[in-house]
Amino acid sequence: MNYKIKTLAIAVMMVTGAGVANAKSQTCDVDMAYDVSLNGNEIVFTKDKQQSVVIKDSNSLSLDGKTQSLSAKQTQLLHEYAQQIRELLPAASDIAEDASLLALEAVRDVTNVLLEHNPAKADEIIARVDTIAAELKQHISDSHLRPEAIAEYLDGAEFEKEFEALMEESVTEFIEVNIPSMIAAAMSGNEEKVKAFEERMEKFGQEMETKYEAKARIIEEKADALCDLVKQIEAKEDSFVSAFEQYENYQLIP
Repeated sequence: MNYKIKTLAIAVMMVTGAGVANAKSQTCDVDMAYDVSLNGNEIVFTKDKQQSVVIKDSNSLSLDGKTQSLSAKQTQLLHEYAQQIRELLPAASDIAEDASLLALEAVRDVTNVLLEHNPAKADEIIARVDTIAAELKQHISDSHLRPEAIAEYLDGAEFEKEFEALMEESVTEFIEVNIPSMIAAAMSGNEEKVKAFEERMEKFGQEMETKYEAKARIIEEKADALCDLVKQIEAKEDSFVSAFEQYENYQLIP
């Protein structure tokens, strides 16, 4: 399956309203063939709930349950490859955590303005967004990475529908509360009230853009570094395959 690393970093922000991020750089697309987990001193590649690859102590390799005999050179390459994989999971998890926190912060800011008259509703929406972010993080942590599950969750219709419903709910209530009074103010000639409302909304938009562009840029920089790491893993994996042909059909990034 196709796992877009930078899309993972930005997707949550984009769909929750924190999408003021200036995501100009390209996504980092790779094909990851397995779920990856770190179990103490073991790195495990799993597909369809079956363990295909186990790297123990960064120097012992098992393929489909069979321990492989490696030369000193092959063992060194395996060690370097394993060390990079160990860096991958916390780096990816860190980005997902940052993106989720930024999304929650953005939703909180939006609802505080749109639903200032109804704090209970704002709290309800924030709680629902928190739940959605938590569901996403079930598939990515310092100890496991499930690319296919992440992609399926992000691409799922329910994921997008839920966020769309949340935003529509906030905007609809905001309009119902504020627009009638604005129309009344305009019709009565109270231009100051109308102007004050317009200025408030414009200021809010500018503050949101400034605040979240800067924070989203930091996440993008981390995503760029993660892309570089993935490329290094791919290159190291190719080197290991060149030295140990039996691994060709077990590559994480085929």
